Amino acid sequence: MSLLRNTPGLSVTPSLFPSTRVREPREALEEDTEGRGDWFTFQRAYPSNSIPPDARIRAWSARPGYSLDSVLVPLATQTWRPIGPAATVSAWYPFWGLTSGRVNAIAVSPSNSSIVLIGSSTGGIWRSTDGGDTFVPVSDDQVDMAVGSIAFSKSNPSIAYAGMGDTKAGYLGSGVLKSTNEGRTWVRVSDNSLPSLGTIAKLEIDPNNPGRVYLAQYSSLAGSKVTSSGLFVSTDGGTKWKRVLGGAPRDVAIDPHDSRVLYAGLSRIDKDADPAFGLYRSTDSGDTWANLFAAQYDITRRRDFRVAVTATNPKLIYAYFGGFVGSSLDARLRVSSDAGATWTDRNLATVDTAQLGYNTYLAVDPRDSMTIYIGSRDLYKSTDGGESWTNLTRNFYDSGVGFQYAPGGSATHVDQHALTFSPANPNEYYVGNDGGVSKTTDNGDTFRSLNATLSLTQFIGIALHPTNPAISYGGTQDNGTQLRSGDSNWFEVLSGDGGRVVVNPLDPSVVFMTYIRGDIFRVIDSGQNLDLQVASSGTFGEFFLTPRIAFYPPFVGNGVDATLYFGTWRLFISNNLGNSWFSPSGFVDLTKGSTEIGFDVLSAIGVARSNTNVIYTGSAQGRAMRSTNGGQTWLDVTAALPNRSITSIAVDPSDPSTAYLTVSGFNSGHVFRTTNTGGSWVDISGSLPDVPANALLVDPTDSNIVYLGTDIGVFRSTTRGNDWRSFNRGMPPVVVHGFSANSSGVIQVATYGRGAYELGGSIDRSVITAADFNGKKRLEINGSTFGEAPKVIINGEDRSFRITESSDTSIVMIGKIKKLGLKSGENTIQVITSDNLSSNVFTIQLSS
Repeated sequence: MSLLRNTPGLSVTPSLFPSTRVREPREALEEDTEGRGDWFTFQRAYPSNSIPPDARIRAWSARPGYSLDSVLVPLATQTWRPIGPAATVSAWYPFWGLTSGRVNAIAVSPSNSSIVLIGSSTGGIWRSTDGGDTFVPVSDDQVDMAVGSIAFSKSNPSIAYAGMGDTKAGYLGSGVLKSTNEGRTWVRVSDNSLPSLGTIAKLEIDPNNPGRVYLAQYSSLAGSKVTSSGLFVSTDGGTKWKRVLGGAPRDVAIDPHDSRVLYAGLSRIDKDADPAFGLYRSTDSGDTWANLFAAQYDITRRRDFRVAVTATNPKLIYAYFGGFVGSSLDARLRVSSDAGATWTDRNLATVDTAQLGYNTYLAVDPRDSMTIYIGSRDLYKSTDGGESWTNLTRNFYDSGVGFQYAPGGSATHVDQHALTFSPANPNEYYVGNDGGVSKTTDNGDTFRSLNATLSLTQFIGIALHPTNPAISYGGTQDNGTQLRSGDSNWFEVLSGDGGRVVVNPLDPSVVFMTYIRGDIFRVIDSGQNLDLQVASSGTFGEFFLTPRIAFYPPFVGNGVDATLYFGTWRLFISNNLGNSWFSPSGFVDLTKGSTEIGFDVLSAIGVARSNTNVIYTGSAQGRAMRSTNGGQTWLDVTAALPNRSITSIAVDPSDPSTAYLTVSGFNSGHVFRTTNTGGSWVDISGSLPDVPANALLVDPTDSNIVYLGTDIGVFRSTTRGNDWRSFNRGMPPVVVHGFSANSSGVIQVATYGRGAYELGGSIDRSVITAADFNGKKRLEINGSTFGEAPKVIINGEDRSFRITESSDTSIVMIGKIKKLGLKSGENTIQVITSDNLSSNVFTIQLSS
């Protein structure tokens, strides 16, 4: 059976796609967005209920780096280079086009419709100057990579604000970033008057005053608990903030004709402490508020509340909201034509409202008050004020007994998060979803993918072909399990939420891919064809709806033979390519079992290559176990380890008694080493900052070198972990979830929000190896594969007009510091080839 995979230019008959599609989990059940969020946040918060305020910023500031020996030097000769996806050939390429990672927010400059900003879930802010055809990252100098909302000032379009934090199960944000140059560069401006950490759902700027900003901060930290935050206002350009409405706001809107009139949609986190769920209005710039219809509507679990107004009729207000009554989702659309005095329900029977609170928005056409849009798994449009609806993106259809997934003939990726209109064209708007950004220029009749230069993929892990470094596999958030082929393109070969991947070392054409929980697939012909689903939750003795298996369970090989290892709360092994599975220790629980916070599950497995009888396991609630007889019997080796979620275990390739164990969370050590098979552990965190550690790799060519993946990038030790240095050159401070390497020394890393990177190996994109500025007016950039007519991006801004000479290996630019876009301190340089291939981001330092 052929996997759903296609390349640009390859002729495919669309009608064949439903029969060749491998599997789409949404056919069986609604996507488990809450399970994915719990997986991400639990390990970082455990054993607390939350993450300490400003933890990532403090960790970034405290990281051990490399000293600078001269006025201008490269930070090192070795640099991580991006290997994509930028972008991915989606599973439904003829319909979705190229895809990328999740986009939460989009803003178009009101004075120049060619300037577009997007805010990603964990990949930072990106900017386009050509209406979305190409994008470059512009906030990589900020440690905060999760964007909740972004907006331009209407009265001064050079000013833009970004509210940080991801309400859809990403990292909590550190506050507000501001740009004063149309989004080219950003600085954090909010002080401690705005709670940090938090998640910002919506940001609005007073249309007459660029210094007056309203902020709907849905949640924040209070002590050790994530709780409701409130609606805040700043009158000084985002520095100081005052809370004007308590609760958990999901939306805020300003009356286009009277900026003193505000509307706020409040959800609830704490039903006892929060204000009532509902739509609130202020007529005095936020000083006082009234709930417009709380008494008319009450539900048990309040998920989301969206509000929209329009300039053509500011008395016409739309409210889209809902939650659960028992186990049933109740979503409603209400309309008021008298500024909220009276309300009328509209019909949502033909609208798929699934996953309300994850993929949810409400928008009104700024030129037509009767044309409204609802974002859910699909994008719906009404031209009669909500009386009737058209599904514009067509991923789901109403079967009469519920909405079924059938994207053959769809228009863009599923799960909608943002819609923004172009100020220049009444038929043009942008949509953001789990697959990136698309654009319509014909009022929603067709959509075009804008993801060709975006690299926002949220990888869970990565697996490298043992002999061919051009082939890699990785599981991603809602963009499937992907294959990087020999031509450096990435293809989605198994759709949905991709998990761990294992390549058979004896026959690399056989690959094992996981979905979530207990689903494992065997793929043959190097990612080309599905052979068989070899496991499900039931295979491991678990219930389908409530399996005791991690959302992304641990799944590994041993690098020597074809044996597979899978973790639930037990260890399962297959020695026949997944055709059957057994638990060598029977029903021995390798976790902490049932605790006051729920059942524990396995989260890490490490197998010794030099003696595959030696196996280590770790659990989400911090229990470590070891077996020396292939998993038949186990010894608890948790002693001396902190009570933190165990994220990875790596065994020295040549010594089964030496292993490294990493933990997430805060306020503890994060890397531990044993040299006696777990008999004792030594905390080797040393100079590392206090930040979650997610993955560790022992260099296959030199066991003295160890790489560590953390929530702020990569660290490296050349002394088996006795001393650490930041090793993030060429990579933003993004979450790193996994490493993979082959015997020739090629190392690749999986990030959660910025795709994959490689250290060493073959060059298939432009690469900067050195840069030198003579202190007056000449900048020379050296590297490889620059090609013809390259662009040079300096500190996020295109400075190609300063190029005077260029070749495949060298670029010369003439101009003084400011003319070149350089500045005192750290500068970033990136080359974009004429066919839109991006180099690594090279960092240089200028003295003052």
